[in-house]
Amino acid sequence: MTTLFAGLRTMGGLESWQPYHAATGTEATGGSVRIAPKEINSPIQWQLAPSKSHMIRWLLLASQGTKDVKLNFSGTPGDDVESMARCLTQLGVNIGKKESQWIISGVGVDGYKRPVSVLNCGNSGTALRLLTIAVARLNHPIMLDGDQTLRRRHSQTLLHILEYLDVKVSHGTGLESLPYLVHGPLKSGEVTLDISRSSQPLSSLLLSMPALDSKIRVNLAGQGVSRLHAQLSFELARKTGSKNQMDWRKHINLKPWVVECPDEIEIPSDRSLEAFAILYKSLHEIDVEVTNLPSDDDSLGAEILATCTDNDMILNDENFKINLRDSNDLVPPLSAILAIGKGGTITGASHARHKESNRIEKTSELLAQFGLTVTPTEDGLEIEGGQIPTSPNELVNTHADHRLWMTAACLATKVGATLSHPNCYEVSDPDFINKL
Repeated sequence: MTTLFAGLRTMGGLESWQPYHAATGTEATGGSVRIAPKEINSPIQWQLAPSKSHMIRWLLLASQGTKDVKLNFSGTPGDDVESMARCLTQLGVNIGKKESQWIISGVGVDGYKRPVSVLNCGNSGTALRLLTIAVARLNHPIMLDGDQTLRRRHSQTLLHILEYLDVKVSHGTGLESLPYLVHGPLKSGEVTLDISRSSQPLSSLLLSMPALDSKIRVNLAGQGVSRLHAQLSFELARKTGSKNQMDWRKHINLKPWVVECPDEIEIPSDRSLEAFAILYKSLHEIDVEVTNLPSDDDSLGAEILATCTDNDMILNDENFKINLRDSNDLVPPLSAILAIGKGGTITGASHARHKESNRIEKTSELLAQFGLTVTPTEDGLEIEGGQIPTSPNELVNTHADHRLWMTAACLATKVGATLSHPNCYEVSDPDFINKL
């Protein structure tokens, strides 16, 4: 990595930066934890963590205003939210934290300061993508990094945005693409975005538009996925004064606006985490009451779970088929639910291959360790029903993917198992282990 840092030492030798190529190595398991089977006979209550999609976006928007903004929530923010907050703090944003409330003191669109060290985004792909564009407003080289799973989640589309808008960038190749080293300021212009893998590069560009002085023309390529997350970005921006609208035309013009956030914002809970409550209920045949379900409008596609569970359709319909184009986070737990139910087919989730792990292939591998047969397809999984989980004979590798870990942990409460990467569930729900 010597050449990567050469530009930092010379402060102006950016043209000499060269990509580094990480050597292929083995995947660390990060320790292990044993979860013993449990006898559960009584109904339980289940509280969802706050939505990291909402909270991360509001943190970025509130930081670009000029007043204090209160974010209210129930549950405990996950590590991804904490990573975003930590990085914004490094950029000079003050964030006061209380139980169930954070207060963000906005610094304005020109108020970010050059951080004294690398911005570590942890596991959060959302934080990395939003911040990569956000820090490109600064006329300084800024480095962004993350954990081992994030280092493998390369975003060529994100880097193309920077190149289109005259930002200098250096990055790794091969096994690890991070860290990114970017040097702005970014300029208005025209960009082409491939939205077939993720909508986050589009959200990243939109949510940093307040820092620009003129519009950007965006050409959209590919079939959009996670569309509700993109629409969320546009909706939250609208609540702060943006006139930009998303209608999925091939060409859109993004325009700057002056950020005026509400004084207080209620962060909804993460509906996608309800899938684990449903899995737990199905395994132990008990009543599980989710105490803080968000509205369907705030559920980002996970409201599809309500349709699935109406009249226990998901457990009784032998021809059950579900398209997860806009809710691919449900792939691991929903696959397990279908396997112990009547089976079914998951489609529309090819972009789940580009998450913390290849969630289609790794879901199949993980469930196989519990004796459950699911077959990967190009865009989802075919799942045989009526299966009974068994205890794995060896360590269950969760690949540091919190959705896989939480699925495996639920199964382990029924049959017992030893899981790798013991704390990775904290990415989305630090209280998850206590629910089990």
